[in-house]
Amino acid sequence: MTAEPPQNGQDRHRSLFEAVDVGLCILELKFDAAGTPVDYRLAEINPAFERQTGLYGAAGRWVSEAVPGLERHWFEIYGAVAKTGEPVRFENWAEAFGRWYDVHAFRTGDPHEHRVAVLFNDITARKVAEDQLRELNANLEARVAARVAERDQLWNLSQDMLARADFSGMMSAVSPAWTQILGWTEAELLARGYATFMHPDDAPGTLAAIAQMSRTGQPTRFENRIATASGGWTPIEWTVTPEADGTNFIAVGRDLSAAKARDAELEVAQAALRQSQKMEAMGQLTGGVAHDFNNLLTPIIGSLDMLQRRQVGGVREQRLIDGALQAAERAKVLVQRLLAFARRQPLQPTAVDVAELVRGMADLIATTLGPQVRVVTQITEPLPAAKADPNQLEMAILNLAVNARDAMPSGGTLTISAEAPRSESGLPSELPAGDYIRLSIVDSGEGMDESTLSRATEPFFSTKGVGKGTGLGLSMVHGLASQLGGVMSIASQRGVGTRVDLWLPQTEGVPELHPREADGLRARAPSVVLLVDDEDVVRSSTADMLADLGYQVIEASSAHEALTLADGGPAFDLLVTDHLMPGLTGTELARKVRAKWPDRPVLVISGFAETDGIAPDLARLNKPFRQAELARALAEAAGGARA
Repeated sequence: MTAEPPQNGQDRHRSLFEAVDVGLCILELKFDAAGTPVDYRLAEINPAFERQTGLYGAAGRWVSEAVPGLERHWFEIYGAVAKTGEPVRFENWAEAFGRWYDVHAFRTGDPHEHRVAVLFNDITARKVAEDQLRELNANLEARVAARVAERDQLWNLSQDMLARADFSGMMSAVSPAWTQILGWTEAELLARGYATFMHPDDAPGTLAAIAQMSRTGQPTRFENRIATASGGWTPIEWTVTPEADGTNFIAVGRDLSAAKARDAELEVAQAALRQSQKMEAMGQLTGGVAHDFNNLLTPIIGSLDMLQRRQVGGVREQRLIDGALQAAERAKVLVQRLLAFARRQPLQPTAVDVAELVRGMADLIATTLGPQVRVVTQITEPLPAAKADPNQLEMAILNLAVNARDAMPSGGTLTISAEAPRSESGLPSELPAGDYIRLSIVDSGEGMDESTLSRATEPFFSTKGVGKGTGLGLSMVHGLASQLGGVMSIASQRGVGTRVDLWLPQTEGVPELHPREADGLRARAPSVVLLVDDEDVVRSSTADMLADLGYQVIEASSAHEALTLADGGPAFDLLVTDHLMPGLTGTELARKVRAKWPDRPVLVISGFAETDGIAPDLARLNKPFRQAELARALAEAAGGARA
């Protein structure tokens, strides 16, 4: 083995110069007469210089020749170092090389030689990374700013109440929705513990739910009432979620006021539907019962009426007949009330002068109510005609007056008023727009509480003692108003009194001033009546009344039997038929008779409950009836046939 010869100092420097990875070069600056650096020669360069610049074989050459496009600032920087001897350290972009450099330059050798040593590193990769990082940071900041803006927008515009609070009982942030919903300012909300805003009945449950969430770290939901700045309470549904720090939680509250109001409206509507269904079911029941009662009352009233007219028996017997007839008439009125409640009372609506009707009833009402009740009438003139059945309207007014008297056991004032409101703003909500007459009966009696008022129109509901009322008075009036296209409304206050308003539609018809009397009408010349009724007792009673009026009667128990008799039996002048019968109805029988004998008068007798099927051009008589009522109906039927 042979040893390498030792190196001197210059050789060691040269080896180091060529081995280092740092680009290194010695520059000789050239100045013009004005002292401005105009060029520099690459006196010495190392291999790293060539690698980091891509400029090979440039040693000894002038830069203006080797790199013609080199920027001017490089000359100025190195010229200043050569002149002043002040070293510099900087980073700069070299367009000619397309690279970034980290440069350290200092003067070397004799100052008059204008030599500058330059050490540099290519930092292009680092600069690119820095640019990318800056761009990433800028994008990240923009995204963060956008997210913050979105969060702030959500926070500020949300209609839900958003809050950040801690488990110790204070809120640190609230959204504007708190002020919009509750009326409190942000400062007021943050200055007090959140428990102080809770309804006393809701606070224990709410605080327990929050404490449970603190222990479990799981979100929870609950509902409570929160105080408003105006002194009220707002129902809020809360969703709360704990934060990771274990100290704070986020709460989202939704105002339930509108939902609660909708639920209340739905409950009222459902209650009204149930009440309507109950009333409809009871109406069907009472309508059917009333029809059967009318069939029973028809022979009773008819027979008693004939016995009274013929003065059968002595004074005692006539008194007994009169008492029985009065009782039957009371039963008839009760049936009419049942039918009115069921809305199946056949009405004969016409133009009614309500003012004249009320004035005509004043004495009767005063006598009925007794001296302890003062009756006052207030009529706004002129009053348009109302569409109503005068007989039923009189009965309704009398019923309401008697109810008012019973509510004033120590006496008082009953005011009956009628007017035609000019504005539709005061109409009950269930009435369609239009013109109405308001007939009001107001008493100064005991009044009703809310529970009693809510049941006032229920059939058979009564606050009177046993035997003192049927519980059908108000329900009858309610049904009558509905049948006429109006409504009945009741307002009452305990200890003040009660007001009942009947709203009746106006009509352009002219009220009949002098109703035609028809009592005592008898058959003109011998007339034959074909009488049809499936109830033997009713048919027999009606036949007796017809015979007493001078008619000859042919009886049939069904429509088919009547048609057989009409075709092959004696000729008849009038047809009197019950309406609801097995097989053909009275209306169907009337059509067949009129088709074959168009000039024959027809009278249909109805038990009230089935009048919807009766043709409007047929004369009609409602059960039960007296002989005089039957005579008037026959006269009207004969007159209509002649017309």
